[in-house]
Amino acid sequence: MKKIILPIILLSMLTTLYAQKVMKVWSTQGVTEFNISEVDSITFDGEESVVGEFSVAYNKKVAFSAGNLQYIATSNEWIFAKNQYDYIGARNIVNQALADTIDLFAWSTDTDPSTAWGVTLEENNDLFAGNFVDWGTAVGDGSTWRTLTSSEWEYLRASRKNAKNLIGVGSIEGSHGLILLPDNWECPEGITFKSGYSSKEYSAIAFEEYQSFTAAEWAMMQNAGAVFLPCAGFRLGTSLGYMQMAGLYWTSSPHAAYGPRFASYFLFMCDGAGIGYDLRSGGNAVRLVRDL
Repeated sequence: MKKIILPIILLSMLTTLYAQKVMKVWSTQGVTEFNISEVDSITFDGEESVVGEFSVAYNKKVAFSAGNLQYIATSNEWIFAKNQYDYIGARNIVNQALADTIDLFAWSTDTDPSTAWGVTLEENNDLFAGNFVDWGTAVGDGSTWRTLTSSEWEYLRASRKNAKNLIGVGSIEGSHGLILLPDNWECPEGITFKSGYSSKEYSAIAFEEYQSFTAAEWAMMQNAGAVFLPCAGFRLGTSLGYMQMAGLYWTSSPHAAYGPRFASYFLFMCDGAGIGYDLRSGGNAVRLVRDL
């Protein structure tokens, strides 16, 4: 018997047993077939990501991590949220200080050690005026993951083929957010997806009213490649807001027009999405990708 190690990022695994005792494994490297009688075990090596392929520029595709980025201070560990729709929210701050586990970060720069990776409550924006340091270099082997640029987010949102039909607001188990569908989306049987945005403005309940999915329904969509960005809100110092109402996700792009204290983020609410900018000391969510 032999052991097979696949040095890949696991997207999803489905196994089908035939009369010939053949097992098929779906992964980032495609479909691999094994004769069960010859395999003792299969090990997947790497961080988890979503199966879908998303165009972020002409001839450039990425896969998304399967959850927002989180940092655990006591173990100095970077992880992804257990579910795509999970976010920490108000629990980012405990007793007017950063909690042990957080998912809202200032823009990461090399200006000062205290601002590295954005794990700080520092509000002096002069300390964020340096070059961007990608959160992806802190995760796993440091070379797999990265942060999208503002132009890549915008291409994904509005310029890829069939873009307007591959994006829509909604809710999963009461968690509000934005759903992104892969380029080659095929809707699972029994699932109905409605693209677009709510006609209501500045409303939290509008996400759920527009469309809502159970955890089981979302599992089917995720297995088909769908991505969900929760309305994780934002942080300014120890103040928090917009949870369940807006998602603000950092890009790797500075906002040169307003000087070295500003950076761009991808923003969505119930009635639309686009690129915005803010002071780099603000705490926003991070969703990493890997190039395909």
